[in-house]
Amino acid sequence: MKKIVFILAYAFAALAIFSYGKVTESDNLAIALSGQYAKKMTDASEKLEELDTAVKKTLLFNETDGSEKAREDIWRLSSDIKNSVASLPLDPSFSTSWMNYLGRLGNYAKGSDRDGDYEEYHKVMSQASKNLDELASEWQVATAGMVSGKLSIKDWNKRLDSAHSEHDWSGMGTAVKQYTESDFPLTASESDSMKKKELRNLEDPKVTSDEAVDRFKKFFPSVSNDIIGVEKSKPGSPYPFYHIRFSENQTIGYIDITEKGGHILSYLAERPFGKESLPFEEIKKKTEKFLLEADYKDVVFEEARENHTAWHLVYVRVEPEYDAKVFSDVIHLKVAKDNAGVIGLDASEYIRKENTKKQEIKKVDWKSFFHSNVKIMKNELAYVENDRLEQRLSHYLTVTNEENGKIGTYAVIVDTETSEVIKTEKL
Repeated sequence: MKKIVFILAYAFAALAIFSYGKVTESDNLAIALSGQYAKKMTDASEKLEELDTAVKKTLLFNETDGSEKAREDIWRLSSDIKNSVASLPLDPSFSTSWMNYLGRLGNYAKGSDRDGDYEEYHKVMSQASKNLDELASEWQVATAGMVSGKLSIKDWNKRLDSAHSEHDWSGMGTAVKQYTESDFPLTASESDSMKKKELRNLEDPKVTSDEAVDRFKKFFPSVSNDIIGVEKSKPGSPYPFYHIRFSENQTIGYIDITEKGGHILSYLAERPFGKESLPFEEIKKKTEKFLLEADYKDVVFEEARENHTAWHLVYVRVEPEYDAKVFSDVIHLKVAKDNAGVIGLDASEYIRKENTKKQEIKKVDWKSFFHSNVKIMKNELAYVENDRLEQRLSHYLTVTNEENGKIGTYAVIVDTETSEVIKTEKL
């Protein structure tokens, strides 16, 4: 009996020590987290003041050359503040609006030297400076007493939660959103890009849920016999679609089909894999047969990579005017190695077809454009999105260069009309 009492007493003592250790560990973590929050808050406050100063510096000059350093500071500081704000448990409506404003401010400052319209820049940044002044003042009031590092996590949550805080974070977010809309309204390219993401350009007639199921059965007859359920996307979704879940033998999965036009957005199937592994060329041939039957007739193979069970294949739409690939219009497929069956498909980017335009193709002297060591291995035409969200017809060049006894391979994308280098990427 004494032995049992001793064991129980020992167990209770050990449990108490363990519990105390856990509480102490939890308290230490809370203190450390509070310190991190305070540091991020202080960092954001200091850099907000620096950002406002950098904006004011750029307004001193009539030419972009004079404000080049300050514009670089705006881009850097706006990025730094975004990182600080992103790591704080702020009200989502405020942090989203605030980071969007900072991103657009930084991008505008960075791109202003390219646009060359300094009068417009001065007008926009003058208003941005006023709004930054107001925001800095409100931020200072909202964060007063929060930079000591001595607050409990409960106090932090209370002060940063819009529903319980004494400060109206949600209202502050609404104000920042209004600043964004007035200072940096969407450009035509950005607006068009937003419409594409939300599939607002689709003008195809609507299909019913039964018609969506028929389409599923047509493209995937081997797995569409046992449908578990058909649900419609929730209200407020960027675009309406049907979500169809299925189960067939050992295969389970889903397919999403748009209400407008009945386009396949995505498809995913999970099943056990056999040990057989078909040759890649056979898999590619069967995949392209599937694409033709699914009415994807304007795409060409671009690249492939593999894991131990499947190949991931990428196909790109070709624009017939210049026989140019449109790299924003792609289809991703996951194809099983054992039987070449499609087990994954993402055609959401392909559905958002880009509106490509005719463009002048100026002759380029590549020998003077590149260094003498550079060799052009391939030159094809492609539509590529630049940093202003514009689809530009470009020379898509694959080049090599000798680098310390080794050969480096790069993709260089050059606008056919302006010769602007849109992107350089190591392959």
